[in-house]
Amino acid sequence: MPFHVDPGSLRQRLELEAPDETPDGGGGSERSWVAIATLWASVVPETPGPDVFAERPVGIVHHQVTLRADARVAPRRRFRDGDRLLVIEGTQDPDGRGRWIVCRCREMQS
Repeated sequence: MPFHVDPGSLRQRLELEAPDETPDGGGGSERSWVAIATLWASVVPETPGPDVFAERPVGIVHHQVTLRADARVAPRRRFRDGDRLLVIEGTQDPDGRGRWIVCRCREMQS
């Protein structure tokens, strides 16, 4: 059965960010993040929201992010939606036709 996405469901505007490693002068490196694209996507939670312990959120929240195929989308990059950060853990082409990409993302606090 072919994979179908309603283009109208791509309602969230996300910034795709890539890590930028620069030498720190002491043999290590310093990581910053650079925006490389703005993409429209559908973001659907896979797990319930984080639990709260001592007035702080704990736990990991995963999301399924669906968007038009783009070669820049890859694991270890992330999406930014305001203060929300969605780290790309894996990607797949759901029907093998190169039209869509589905990402499994882990939400982090910025």
